[in-house]
Amino acid sequence: MDDVIGFLLNAGKLKRVKRAGWVLRNVPDAESVAEHSFRTALICMMLGGVNRERCIKIALIHDLAEALVGDITPVDGVTKEEKHSREADAFDEILKSMDTNEIRALWNEYEENKTEEAELVHSSDKLELALQAYEYEKEYGNKINLEEFWRGAEPGIKNGRIMELFQELKRMRRE
Repeated sequence: MDDVIGFLLNAGKLKRVKRAGWVLRNVPDAESVAEHSFRTALICMMLGGVNRERCIKIALIHDLAEALVGDITPVDGVTKEEKHSREADAFDEILKSMDTNEIRALWNEYEENKTEEAELVHSSDKLELALQAYEYEKEYGNKINLEEFWRGAEPGIKNGRIMELFQELKRMRRE
């Protein structure tokens, strides 16, 4: 099989991997990891001040390993180190026999979170989580309690513009 085809088929699996946090909270028709990554990339596209193209690329691949290992959450009892190890192994499997220096470098950059671009993607990832929680709360009302997602998202937002958007979303939530 062509290496690019194999890569794309693995990436396509993200369309069927449901975001575990929503599933654990019994959210009907929980979003997929692919849907989450797509909107995270759109958030990066909408904001300036850094290398936008690099941010979009990082956002598109930041959860790619979940195609093989699933969406590991804090309640799974997996240490941060073990999660990273599993995802790194999955990345190796997904990228095997491809010229993948750029993709691997982008994922490492995200994992290390030491650049402005990686920080923007991390913040965008948390804003996307809050946006999804907001949508679910609007759709399902008091049938589901997603407060923990709001509390968990805010500390992960380090970008000032994204924090402004998060605060605006919280204001909308109170209305």
